[in-house]
Amino acid sequence: MGANNVKQNGGQHSNKAISSDRMRNSIEDEPVLNLSEEHKELLKETWITLKGDISKVGVITFMKLFETHPDVQDAFLPFRGLSTTDMEQSAILRAHALRVMMTVDKCLNRIDSPSKVEGLMGELGRRHLNYNIKPEYIDMMGEQFIYALRTNLDDRWSPELEKAWIALFNMMKFYMRRGLTEKQK
Repeated sequence: MGANNVKQNGGQHSNKAISSDRMRNSIEDEPVLNLSEEHKELLKETWITLKGDISKVGVITFMKLFETHPDVQDAFLPFRGLSTTDMEQSAILRAHALRVMMTVDKCLNRIDSPSKVEGLMGELGRRHLNYNIKPEYIDMMGEQFIYALRTNLDDRWSPELEKAWIALFNMMKFYMRRGLTEKQK
């Protein structure tokens, strides 16, 4: 699974895959916590920029997820059978996207305490057991989240910023997947 990169090309955005080894993180392995102080600062700075309209980032994330993985859309009861236009205007989608982005916000506020990120994301994973979410759906979110970030940050996007966001997402994903699979064992 590679994440989508957005590249300016005559005003048009095109997709370019991020290497899968940077987005993948096995549930059995400890997460790679390559969050240097520089990465933490980059994450916090860019989040401040994005925070003005984080629901937009969330909606783009989900719209791209449903576009690239239509089966995931069917996992969400309120979204089954909805057209792209209906999805884009759905108050339910916007609310869910905002909740997801607020989780990112909470993780960023706890970035200096990995055990707090672990607790938050583990509990989120356990709550998603009630929705029969497949662990691979969490993995699929990463590439779409990076796409949405890069789209919104445009010319401020850099390889170092990409590394920082991927590292944060991989940490969040690891702990959420752990929570999602705990009760299944």
